[in-house]
Formats: sequence, structure tokens, C-alpha cells
Amino acid sequence: MESIIELAIWILIGFVCGSVPWAVIVGNLLVRDDVRSIGDGNPGAINAWKSGGWVPGMISMTLEIGKGFFPVYFAMQYVGQSSGAVSQAGLALVAFAPIVGHGWSPFLRFKGGKALAASWGSWIAITGGVAFPVGCLLLGLMHLFQRNHAITVTFCLFMFLAVFLPLQIQPYVFLFWVANVTVVIYKHRTEYSTGILVREWIVRLTRKLA
Repeated sequence: MESIIELAIWILIGFVCGSVPWAVIVGNLLVRDDVRSIGDGNPGAINAWKSGGWVPGMISMTLEIGKGFFPVYFAMQYVGQSSGAVSQAGLALVAFAPIVGHGWSPFLRFKGGKALAASWGSWIAITGGVAFPVGCLLLGLMHLFQRNHAITVTFCLFMFLAVFLPLQIQPYVFLFWVANVTVVIYKHRTEYSTGILVREWIVRLTRKLA
């Protein structure tokens, strides 16, 4: 019973941390503009970057990743990783909580962002930091070849499962991944219809080789 209560507390902490709209706060403080008023209306770090440049963009990105990383990291250190079913399900929920908080923030009337930075923060926490360079590599490669952001991030998440599940054969990793990819697909559902948008340099190269 005590472990269930502890897990519930950490889940709540993760949700509250994830729900803090740092990009909106940074935009209001540094840019004097609501980041939701530009681009796709998403209260995330990318729109903070578009609104005010790289300084508020990087600050927002760091804070948005951090709100996923820190509660999950400290929860893992405090609770540990028991092999029991309740503990494994609880750990999956702990990792998932900041993502839910970001996606449906009570501070934004239960509207939120696409949960990408918070997702990355949770993955960085449960992989001991390895998800940071792996994520940079995967996102960079996909961004190099095509422009549909939804395709890029979904590919990255599927590769996360392929890379990290064999390294950490724990049920909670798979459970967390299922929940994470479900939210990401839901949040990007309108963007998949455009399909893969190949970069112009690939089109030109193909024409030269044809």
C-alpha cells in the first residue's frame, strides 16, 4: 500500500510539473507575446522560437524538456524499479504523467501542446540520458530528408522503442511507449494526411540521377 501511495504522489508531481506552460510564460516575459498566437497555435518551445528568436526558444526548450525529465528522474531514484506488476504499471504512469500534464494543462483550461519536449524529457530520464543524443540524431536525420514534423517525431518514437527496449527489458518501458506514442499520434492526427514531404535537395538529386 505504501508503494502505491508513493507512486501516486510521484504521478501527481509529474502531472503538475508537466502542466506548467513554460513556453507561454517565457514568451510573455521575454517576447511580450503569446506564443499561441503564431504558427499552429501550439503553446510549445518551437512557437516561442518563432516568436522571439533562439534565446527564448532555447530557454523554453530547456524548461519544457526539464519538466519531463526532473520529476521522472527523481521518482525513479526514490521509488526504484521493482519487477512487480503494480510497480511496473506505476513507473509507466510516472513517466507518462508529465506528458499528460503538458498535453492537457489545467493552467491552459485543459488545452495544451503536442507533448514532444515533455516526452523527450521523460525518455531522457528513464534511459539515463542516452535518449538525448539518440533523439538529436534521429530528429536531425529525419528533418534532413523530409519536412512533415508529424512523420519525423513518430519515426523517432518508434526508433526509441527499437533502441531502448532491448537495453532496458522492463515492462514499464513498453507500457510507457504505448501511452506516449498514442498521445503523440493523437496530437498530430491532422498532420499525417500530407504524408512524407521530401526535401527539395532529394528531388533535385533524383532528377539528376534519372
